[in-house]
Amino acid sequence: MKAIARFVVGLAGLFLIFALSLAFLTVRIEPWQIGVKQNMVGGGVGDQDYGTGFRLRIPGIHVWHLLERRTHFVAFSEDRTTFDVVDERPPLEIRTKDNNLATYDVTVTYRIKDGEANLIVAEGNKFSYRDRVLTTVESVLRENFAELSSESTYSTKQRIELVERILPKLREQLAGNHVVPEQILIRAIRFPEGYEQRLQEKQLTYQTRELAEAKKKVEDQQAITETRAAAISAAEKSLRGDWDKQLQEKRSTTEVQIAEVLAAAEVYDRGTRARADALYTTSVAEGQLAVQKAEALRDELRNTALDTVGGRIYLAQKAAANLQFESVTLNSNDPRVPSVIDLDGLIRMLVGER
Repeated sequence: MKAIARFVVGLAGLFLIFALSLAFLTVRIEPWQIGVKQNMVGGGVGDQDYGTGFRLRIPGIHVWHLLERRTHFVAFSEDRTTFDVVDERPPLEIRTKDNNLATYDVTVTYRIKDGEANLIVAEGNKFSYRDRVLTTVESVLRENFAELSSESTYSTKQRIELVERILPKLREQLAGNHVVPEQILIRAIRFPEGYEQRLQEKQLTYQTRELAEAKKKVEDQQAITETRAAAISAAEKSLRGDWDKQLQEKRSTTEVQIAEVLAAAEVYDRGTRARADALYTTSVAEGQLAVQKAEALRDELRNTALDTVGGRIYLAQKAAANLQFESVTLNSNDPRVPSVIDLDGLIRMLVGER
């Protein structure tokens, strides 16, 4: 029992040593992280980004830096969140082209470029790259949002065009920080309360005008559609008339051809039937004649054969086979009656001879 207890204790000790060694000698990189290895003895920061898994770590030699692989957010808004990938700042207050103060709620998303997390660590920006990105994003947005006038802010088309112009500029400005912007979302635009009311009235007027223009386009398109529908209907009727005419002509031609074929078939049928009937009658007559000739020849040959000795014997045998006597009385006193012992005489009397 003591030996088993020592074995169990030893096994538990080995497992503990293995677990501690695994904890001290490896680092775990989660799916949402990017690993960068730094060699403290020589070599510095490696030029490779490591993905999910366990990586070797020798204490005192290797240092692992873990950066976020997930999409980062820069949010300019009064709203607050607890997500660690979101950098929050107050809304952007920017003067419009017509010198009105506009407040923007904007969200910009970006991520670390593939294969460049090691450059962020090598440049010593592991803890500061997000602040650098935030400063650059704010600067670019302020510079470009100032191009909008108060009235152009409620034009969806102009806002989308502005965002499409900003993204390439922002991508170029952030290239040195080894990140790439993904989307710019303008979530809200606000003006001072008094001006906001007037702007909403202008926006309503603008939307009404847009609606009227849209209705006009619909009516114009509907008129074009009706004109095209009428032209198509007329063309269809014309084509249908031509097709009906061609169909009738083809039908008439076909009916004439069918009548000609039927007449020719009728003539052929009658002629063929007449020839067949004549051939049948002739063949039947010739067959009957042949049968009669064969029967006559048969009778002639039979009579000839029966007229011979063998034939007469055959007839005698047939007659004898068919001859039945219930009783025969022979008068022994009659000299014409042969003796019972004289078989030849009896045969000549009964059958006869030639």
